[in-house]
Order: sequence, then C-alpha cells, then structure tokens
Amino acid sequence: MTAPLISIVMANYRGAAYLDRAIASVLAQDHTRLELLLIDDASGDGSAAIARDWAARDARLRFHEMPRNGGAAAARNQALDMARGEWVAIVDSDDLIHPQRLSRLLAAATRLDAQMVADDMVFFSQTPNAAGRTLLQPLQLTCPREVTARDMLASDDPAKPLPPLGYLKPLIARKTIGNLRYDTSLSISEDMDFYLRLLIGGARLMALPDPMYLYRRHSASLSYRLSCKALEAMLDAQARLSPSCPPSLSEALETRRRALEHMLRYQRLVDDLKAHRWGPATIRLARAPGLFGNLVESLQARRKRMKATQNKRKYPLSLSLGATGSGATHSVPPPPEAGACWDMQPADPAAEISALMVRHALSLETEDEAGAWFAWIASGNETA
Repeated sequence: MTAPLISIVMANYRGAAYLDRAIASVLAQDHTRLELLLIDDASGDGSAAIARDWAARDARLRFHEMPRNGGAAAARNQALDMARGEWVAIVDSDDLIHPQRLSRLLAAATRLDAQMVADDMVFFSQTPNAAGRTLLQPLQLTCPREVTARDMLASDDPAKPLPPLGYLKPLIARKTIGNLRYDTSLSISEDMDFYLRLLIGGARLMALPDPMYLYRRHSASLSYRLSCKALEAMLDAQARLSPSCPPSLSEALETRRRALEHMLRYQRLVDDLKAHRWGPATIRLARAPGLFGNLVESLQARRKRMKATQNKRKYPLSLSLGATGSGATHSVPPPPEAGACWDMQPADPAAEISALMVRHALSLETEDEAGAWFAWIASGNETA
C-alpha cells in the first residue's frame, strides 16, 4: 500500500449521529493518498461500531479507541502520534468537506510556500440564525491572506474586526509540527493555542477564500460550553506561553488576557445567578457594572435562538447555480486554480446557499462547473 501523503485527524466524542457522513466525506476526496485517523474518546454511543465497519471496508481508515474520556486535545495528540503523512489535516467528526478540499489545500500550500493553509468554513445548522454565513466572510476575501500570530490573538477579542481564526481547520506540514502537541489542560480554544504556538515557532499560515468546509453549528457543540474552569485554563495556558513570545506580541497578549478575565468575571456572575446566590451576584455587578450589558446581550441572543427554532417546516425551493451569464437563478464565481485569486469573493454566495438550505427543501440544478462546485454546500441539507 502506498504511504499516505496526508493524515486526517478526526477526534470523536458521541458523534454517532453524524460520524458516518463525516467519514464518507473524507474518504471520497479526489486526493486518495490519505489516511483517516479516527480517535474515539470513549463515546459509548455506537461510534466505535461505525468506525470499525468503515475500517473493514477501507484500509485508509485507522481507528483507535481511547480507554477513557480525555478530551479533544488528548484524542488529537493520539492521532498525531500515529500520523504517517507528510501533511496533517484537521476535520471534526460532525462536519463535512468538499471532495476537492485536500487536493486544493495541498496545491495551495505549494503555490504559496506555506506550512499551514486553511479554507473558509461555511456554517450550517437546523437553526436558521446559526447558519447562513461563513467564518471568513467579514474579511471579504478574493485572494489568499496571511494570518499572523498577532492576527490569531486579536481574533479572540470580540472588539476586533477579525473573525475567530482559532476555528480554522488547516492543513499543516508534519515536519512543522514536529513534537509539538495540543495542550490537554484546555477543553476550549485548544486549536487556537496550538496554531498560535506553531505561528510563534515560525510557521506561515495562509487563509484561502475557498469555502470548502461545512462547519456544523448545534447546541451540543463543545464550543458552546464556556465555564469558569475552561476560562481559567485558557488564562493559565497564555501565561505559560507568554515568556516565549516576541515583544511585538506583548500588547496583543495583554489585550487577550484582559478579555479572558472579563469573560471569567461574567461566567462567575452567571454561575451565581443560576445558583440563586443573589448576594455575591449583586457584589459582582457593583464591582463591574459592564457585566449587566453582557447579561442583556445574552438574554437577547437566547430569545433569538428560541424564536428561530419555533418554525421547523421546510418549504420546497428549486435553484439553478452557475456562473454569471449561464442562465442560472443564482450566480456563483468559478473556482480558480488552487491558491489563486477569485474573480469575486465566494463567501456571500456560499453563505446564501447555507441560509436557504436551513429554511427550504432544496432542489438544485447546476448550469456549469462553477454551479457544480458550489452545489456541494447543499449536502448539509440532509442532516439534522
């Protein structure tokens, strides 16, 4: 068997409902020199049986079951220890990827001389307000953009215009990773911490406009589960990292530290309110009145989510996708060569398809190759 060129890391915890399709999307890549390292984190939900069934049919899937639940960071470290490819790609077990994703990322890495290369992520969900956008949409990219360590830090600050770049799922040169591993003390933001340490170590990360990763948004996602313990671990991880950072990052590190401390104060207030500890909650609000505004925003967001889930009926809708002038009802730009610039930014049409598929039972026709390339986004329409 030919040695794999790309090792795909897939950590799974209780993802049985989505795992089959996630595996299928990886093994259906047009780049076939790959291995899928599926690490089950003691799920106990049938995930292991799904993985073993796939492994029996496709030798490219290598399955490992963790003896006890240790978190996503530990599961990914296990996969990194097993990896044989020259490149490592991260794919979550409830997400889907474009059939050309790995081949385009690999070609772009060569073209752009980058040790890390990432694509745009299209958010999809059964909840309308969680779908209909892409991660990099605020940047309105038409050409690849370098992401620096300063960018990665700044993107963790809601006051900055950058989207949260720690969500990216890059292709990474394994020689760049070396012996570096995920910080297992982190249950939140372990990806961002890992990428930041790679960037500080000299890796070059390029973000592509290409929308090739379908990122599932649902209430069971770990990213929704902030806690005091998780925030304290994030602060501790940054304190350990700071001495190895160049002086040019001092201001960005300090800004992020203050933001994390504010989030921790807010979470402690929320914990007090949930436990009906009115006295401590009143003291916290008196010491930091700005937390009241965070409470109001949180309640408004919760009402919006509840309203969005009230009407789940999907109405039929027919669309035809194609490049401008093809006669399509929805125009999409033709994808350029991997790592090259697009004629127009692709995030908006990708986000529109995501928005439509959560509200409608889509029937798609494609007028040309551009339409066929973007029609893949609607593959998330079949899931719950």
